[in-house]
Amino acid sequence: MTNARTRRHPRVQKTTDGRSKQKTMDDGNFKWTGLCYLVETFSLNSVDRRVNRRGTSPPPTPDSLLPQVRATSGRKMSVLDLQLVQQHFSVFVSLVNQVLDRVYSSAERLRSAGTALVDSHGQGYVVLRREAYLAYKDNEKIRSQCFERMYRNVLEQAARIILSDWIRRELMNSALSVLTADESALFRLQQNRYVPPELVRRVRKECCVVKDDGKSFYYSLSVLKQLRRALDEQLLAARGEPLGRRGQQRRRLQELLSDAHESESVRAVLIRCVGTWSQMGFPFTTPRMVAPVEDFSGSTENMPGQGYWYSADPERQDEMLFFVKLPEPVAGREHMLSPYKTRTASFRFLDWLPRAAKDDLRRAGNAEVQGHHLRARSLRVRAAKFSDMHGQLVNTVMLQHATYNLSLLKAKRNPDPERVRVLTEEVAKLRETRRCAPPRLVLRGDRLELQLPFQPPIKQAVDEILGPREYASRAGADRGLRENIAVSAEGGVDELISCAALMRKRELLRKQTRALSSDVRRKRNNWNRKRPGVSVPGHIMKRERHLSSLWMKVRRLDTEIARQVSSQLVWFCEEHAVKTLYMEDLKAYQPPAGNRTLSWNMSTNLWSKVLETTRYMRQSLGHPYGGIWTVNPAWTSRRCNMCGEKGIRVESADSTTEARGGEYFYCPSCNTHVHADINAARNLSQSSPVPGRTQLAYPTLSITQ
Repeated sequence: MTNARTRRHPRVQKTTDGRSKQKTMDDGNFKWTGLCYLVETFSLNSVDRRVNRRGTSPPPTPDSLLPQVRATSGRKMSVLDLQLVQQHFSVFVSLVNQVLDRVYSSAERLRSAGTALVDSHGQGYVVLRREAYLAYKDNEKIRSQCFERMYRNVLEQAARIILSDWIRRELMNSALSVLTADESALFRLQQNRYVPPELVRRVRKECCVVKDDGKSFYYSLSVLKQLRRALDEQLLAARGEPLGRRGQQRRRLQELLSDAHESESVRAVLIRCVGTWSQMGFPFTTPRMVAPVEDFSGSTENMPGQGYWYSADPERQDEMLFFVKLPEPVAGREHMLSPYKTRTASFRFLDWLPRAAKDDLRRAGNAEVQGHHLRARSLRVRAAKFSDMHGQLVNTVMLQHATYNLSLLKAKRNPDPERVRVLTEEVAKLRETRRCAPPRLVLRGDRLELQLPFQPPIKQAVDEILGPREYASRAGADRGLRENIAVSAEGGVDELISCAALMRKRELLRKQTRALSSDVRRKRNNWNRKRPGVSVPGHIMKRERHLSSLWMKVRRLDTEIARQVSSQLVWFCEEHAVKTLYMEDLKAYQPPAGNRTLSWNMSTNLWSKVLETTRYMRQSLGHPYGGIWTVNPAWTSRRCNMCGEKGIRVESADSTTEARGGEYFYCPSCNTHVHADINAARNLSQSSPVPGRTQLAYPTLSITQ
């Protein structure tokens, strides 16, 4: 599960004075925590495929085994359905790129759209459709390719791309302005290994379209990295030297700036490039949409015209039918439960939420009997969350069908007034309790995913399970080399959190991908060299599909490892009443070279995923913005948590001989022996929010429940 990064709003009803009558879906009980939605993913299947479920049918007899295997195994989507989805996404992506081409056709159009999107708050399609050159009714070419509700989604997707690109352009202009006025900052940017943090803050402060918070810091950092790379390439091209790999470019530039004979000419080239870009503009390219993704957030009404439709399968328990309305150039197949007639792409998905809630309640009862009260509470919270999500999905389905039936009834010549009144009251009641946001479709290879954003369960439901809580302590969490996380709370409570079995499986798969990717690259290069322009044979494509499936398994393992580690960390904090959790800020960290396995482990232990998942889970429990600070990790692994002096790494708990990369920490000053990651976690828990050393991930509010 991941937190939704975009704001979705329902249709806003206006009163006579122009004010909003309907509240947005962000006005939930958990808005004060910073969490808007819990996003769950459902795999879409072809409508004719039987979804395998545990314990729903008796074991097959040998005579019927083969037909059942054929019906329930293999690809989730048939070849025809996959081709239909690919055609639909190709039309959607093409339309988004057409909108981008029109906006970027002139600098004035881009400036007008970017400025308006910065000032707006969500619903970017409302801003773009005001422009005559983007209006649906004024563009015959667009009307021939899609219906109006789909065009809203196109404009919404294009608005997000334009807003992101416009902010990057404004940050780049601010960076060029700062570097033009301060040549010493320009030379530090090019000569230092890392981008100076004070320069990032100056650029962020100079730009008026971003907020001065933690999130915009990393956005500004990425812009400065992009500028530095462009300067490196311009300088090497001016000297007639090959570009090479990125690491080679950086080392070469540092050598030139350190050379007394070359530094003056290099500085002159840098100043000239920055001055030219400051006057003429940085050479940006027009952004393009490539990924097959469609978000229905721009079409939030509950009528069939919005482009998606839910329907419960009357023949199969806990299975939902999902229909997508296809644009005009794409022809689909009619389904009896679809309101789109022949312009329908039909799929089904398993509503696993009720079964998951039931299983969690059963496990919670077993944990309570065994005396594991904390685990029982965590399982009951998750069961309540799944039950609430199922209720939101059912509410959305009922609202869609009630609204559709009401429109059909009103379209009749002599509708039954009593029936109209009943349906009107039902629609109003369902609309008032609606909390599930519009879905999102993602095509990953030959798999189609449906992502549904749900609002978190109401705060009272969580409080009933967890009881009265008061959080006052603090904890530190350190990324471990041998364990995933070492956490230490006030009072001397330490714990090592690990998913050793999954990490070993992940490492095995990554080894297979390294060998297979090298083999595939070599065979494809040989084929293209000997037979240029000829499509590669089947045996090479088969190995490429195998490589793609391996990477898909690795990504699924990454998500599961982050979920399990974060869950253990979050409930450790709940058990010890942790209010503020300090974690390392490693977004710009690069492991030292030459340490082989040590460097590999430090660069592949999913720290960013764990950080985001932990924040997400703590928000879902009611902690404002997760209550997480990200701390500068400098010297936390080398300084003793007892006396503050520099210590050494040793191999065992009783050793005093220094060993590089040792598992334990020894302080000669106070004779302290402790696990090295626990020592770092204790140092993190003692951190204080000092400007320049501690970055506030999100504003931390007091929480007493």
